[in-house]
Amino acid sequence: MQAQQSWLTDPTVFAVNRLDAHSDHVCYATQAEADAGVTSLRQPLDGVWHFAYSPCPAQRPADFWQEGYDLARFGTIRVPGHIELQGYGQIQYINTLYPWDGHAELCPPQIDWENTPVGSYVREFRLAPGLRGKPVCVSFQGVEQAFYLWCNGQFVGYAEDSFTPSEFELTPYLREGVNRLCVEVYKFSSAAWLEDQDMFRFSGIFRSVYLYARPALHVEDVWFMAGLARDNATGTLQVRLRLAGPARAARVQLRLGTLYDGTLPLTERDGFWYSPELRFAGVTPWCHETPALYPAALTLADAEGQVCEVVPYAVGFRRFELENGVMKLNGRRVVFNGVNRHEWNPQQGRAITAADMTAAMQTFQRNHINAVRTSHYPNQTLWYHLCDQNGIYMIDEANLESHGTWQIRGAVDPSRNVPGDRPEWKACVVDRARSMLERDKNHPAVLLWSCGNESYAGADIQAMSDFFHQADPSRLVHYEGVFHNRQWNAISDVESRMYATPQQVRAYLESRPAKPFILCEYMHDMGNSLGGMESYIRLGEEFEQYQGGFIWDYMDQALWHTDAAGRRVLGYGGDFGDRQSDYNFSANGIVFADGREKPAMQEVRYWYDTPARRAAQDAANAAARAEAQAQLAAAQQRPAAGMLRTARGDGALGVRGSGFEVLFSRLEGGPVSLRCGGAEWLWRAPRLAFWRAATENDLGNGFARRSALWQAADAWQEWSGPELLEQTGQTVRVRYTCTVPAVPGVTGSVTYTVDSLGRLRVEAVCQTDAALPELPAFGVRFATPAPLEQTEWQGLSGETYPDRQRGGVFGVHTETPSRPEYLVPQEYGCHTGTVRAWLHGKGGTLEVQQLDAPFAFSTLPYTPQQLDAAAHGGELPTPARTVVTVYGAMRGVGGIDSWGADVEPPYRLPAGCEYNVRFLLAPGALG
Repeated sequence: MQAQQSWLTDPTVFAVNRLDAHSDHVCYATQAEADAGVTSLRQPLDGVWHFAYSPCPAQRPADFWQEGYDLARFGTIRVPGHIELQGYGQIQYINTLYPWDGHAELCPPQIDWENTPVGSYVREFRLAPGLRGKPVCVSFQGVEQAFYLWCNGQFVGYAEDSFTPSEFELTPYLREGVNRLCVEVYKFSSAAWLEDQDMFRFSGIFRSVYLYARPALHVEDVWFMAGLARDNATGTLQVRLRLAGPARAARVQLRLGTLYDGTLPLTERDGFWYSPELRFAGVTPWCHETPALYPAALTLADAEGQVCEVVPYAVGFRRFELENGVMKLNGRRVVFNGVNRHEWNPQQGRAITAADMTAAMQTFQRNHINAVRTSHYPNQTLWYHLCDQNGIYMIDEANLESHGTWQIRGAVDPSRNVPGDRPEWKACVVDRARSMLERDKNHPAVLLWSCGNESYAGADIQAMSDFFHQADPSRLVHYEGVFHNRQWNAISDVESRMYATPQQVRAYLESRPAKPFILCEYMHDMGNSLGGMESYIRLGEEFEQYQGGFIWDYMDQALWHTDAAGRRVLGYGGDFGDRQSDYNFSANGIVFADGREKPAMQEVRYWYDTPARRAAQDAANAAARAEAQAQLAAAQQRPAAGMLRTARGDGALGVRGSGFEVLFSRLEGGPVSLRCGGAEWLWRAPRLAFWRAATENDLGNGFARRSALWQAADAWQEWSGPELLEQTGQTVRVRYTCTVPAVPGVTGSVTYTVDSLGRLRVEAVCQTDAALPELPAFGVRFATPAPLEQTEWQGLSGETYPDRQRGGVFGVHTETPSRPEYLVPQEYGCHTGTVRAWLHGKGGTLEVQQLDAPFAFSTLPYTPQQLDAAAHGGELPTPARTVVTVYGAMRGVGGIDSWGADVEPPYRLPAGCEYNVRFLLAPGALG
């Protein structure tokens, strides 16, 4: 057989000579090898390969696979790795549109022959000793997106499906000495119409490649079909094997921890060998809280008793089922405190390492995440083992997304949808389901199979669901897309929705549905987001059939690169010259691309914790806050001492006491100087704060546009005063009044009271006309003449907002005012529920104290206007000052989605109300 380029555009051709999919077990030649975890039956081919890049098929070295081909003009590339991240081709991030949008007019299954890059890979090798004299296969764990394979000048096979293994028999083509493997990788094929995931679009051999040998007797596939009886103490196990070689003469021994050690009697049926069902008393069920795994080992011996192979695996006993419309694990309702997770590394893209996965798992454990959806493709095998070991529930998702074929500019039009009901695509997508199931079937962590993501519905996806149900009745099937077409409701065993509001979820649950409800995507954490999570968690406490959700998503997709100023920074779509691009829409993780937790993570950690531990944290916070307020109230009762001196000038009213002075300007409409212990704290007169920098949710739901006049109100205010309200030897009180020329119907005032201890009491109030749009915030803002060195506060930990503050821990916390870490600068750094704050500068400390109620505040190096104007953190100027804002009211950040959903009503600031803030500025430091 010869390779045919026509396969690239034929959806009925997706695998040529590819071996059958099988379990992800590892075979060892001896028990000693198994104990050491090092097998002589595998030979890795990862490392440096010869490589040539071609921008289109017509320019590729078409005969590079022939024997004797001169590789002198080839470069090199590292495997595993993406072509685009190693100096070849174009990096591109795009969401629902296909990468060729606007460049070529295509219909499924066409490709753009003028812009389909090709990578030509060559690797030479000698067989390792453990493989010599045995049949040898090659395994490609992941190749984007379609590839042809030759060995020693002979065509071996062809495969698609980027995210499951493709394996081929090499034995007929191998020789003594040096062998040459040639791989031709195409970035696009008909498979591209099925792989329209919201992610950076890469190509190449991005997962490991290895050779493996098959001894005379070989376990090609194993399924440890473990179960749990209804007593939750009796484990059941049936082993299904596919054997190569003289299977009838084989002897198979099973050792299962201390539960079993003996020869398995086997019965042949339908090409497999089955053991009887074994039963074991006293097992510990596998679940998140107790992820008990029992070490199994199959020893395969020939008729003479010679060991041919040893296959170890970790087995978990559990029972997952749908009972009266509720998903139950081991008889108990399960609630998914989950996240969606793309595989990602900011240097290597999706070519992630064991260290990346281990770090992610540690983050899961630290933050009470108990579930993961493999959005939107099967992950590396190691991730499944880690989920087994750590009790992480999995929705294992097939590599299918065709979003751009049926949702055009936000409108649903399934007329062009693939796979839909098209018979030519059916075998292809069912094969993707089969490849995933066969590889991952032994993992107790996998509770649901998913037919893919955002591919509408139809007969082909129904066929995927039918396959899952028939092949594996022990698990449920998930698919969200039936929401768009109830004709295909039978595809999914659960009602799965994306970004439904709490009210919509409630309406479903109150309808007494047959299916349980999960949010396969919710709490879209783009930028400064994740507000309102409580509303979803409370649904789970009220309705048994609400069984949790999966936050979108785990990690920002961003890449390290060098910006125009020569700095190494994280970049997003469009930063690499890619067009079309969806720019920063890839940055919606609860961790940054380098793995650091975002401020919102403490809210995840709180709501994903147990109710008992949440209650304990609430009680501890309340007690600590009450004690802090009592201590502050006692300190504020300190009687004034000494006398104030005033000086009435033409431009200012000066008030002076022991070690401090305040100048109330007539020209600037506020105090222009506050000096304590020789340090100046004011750069210019404070102003009312009506605006915060727009968050990405503010932009997405139109709030920033609707309420833009508050930006003008924030920037342009007219002030009169000071009006002297009170003057004694120990107190001076003045008031300034404010109007806003750009926003008629807004009036405000700030009253300042100085006492002889040097304390400045600030009381701001504003009235707004009911016809005006909602406010972003209200408070008092001032800037320090030089940047602060540190901020310290007594209140809730981390960055908090009214709809994202329950996770904060009350105490004393510190931070250094710094640039925003979000990929796109926006509102950040707010701290709600604050009793006291200390501003530490070079010349001393200024304390901010609550008066009648805790306040919110931020200390940032930039004004809201500077943040709004920057598309990247590197575009912000070198800080010259610190902008201090004390808030009496702050809009929530929202988080239902980032393209239309508003902040929940309790966390909005309607006009027509009076807003105020009261606080005290005092010299001093934390004692």
